[in-house]
Amino acid sequence: MIGAGPILLFWLSLSFASWHGQSQTLSEPSVPSDTLISLRRTGCFGSCPDYSLTITADGIVTFEGRLYVRVKGVARNRMSREKLRMLIEEFEIAKYFSLNDSYETEKDGCPEVWTDYPATFTSIRVNGKSKSISHYYGCQGGEGSFVYPNSLTELESRIDEIVGTKRSIK
Repeated sequence: MIGAGPILLFWLSLSFASWHGQSQTLSEPSVPSDTLISLRRTGCFGSCPDYSLTITADGIVTFEGRLYVRVKGVARNRMSREKLRMLIEEFEIAKYFSLNDSYETEKDGCPEVWTDYPATFTSIRVNGKSKSISHYYGCQGGEGSFVYPNSLTELESRIDEIVGTKRSIK
């Protein structure tokens, strides 16, 4: 079994290689100093990855892997201000502040509720505004055609894509 140390170094080296040379310049977009973004994915009845991400205004990304991930434990890195600004824009595209605080039951507007699915918790603080959403993936669109609401599911995927968590979980 490989220890956490070599895996952590592997993740950090991949991250460094992908973010190396992306220092801030005057042309990079500004990021509000109170920015804080988080994403937490829970396990399921199966092998769903269980991990969390926290991204601060200075671009520090903290990944904490728990179950069914390649990188277990805590790893930190830095992302560019451009990527951080992209994350903030994704929240705007999803109209995050107008979404419900919870999508878990029919009372939350879920068309159908299925059991044994993972949940995702997201939050953002930016420009003095804060919001958190609890999103159960058993909250399905009509006849299980998609995880409801689609805009929130897409935002959660975009967070992972922009941060690059795939290399830490698969």
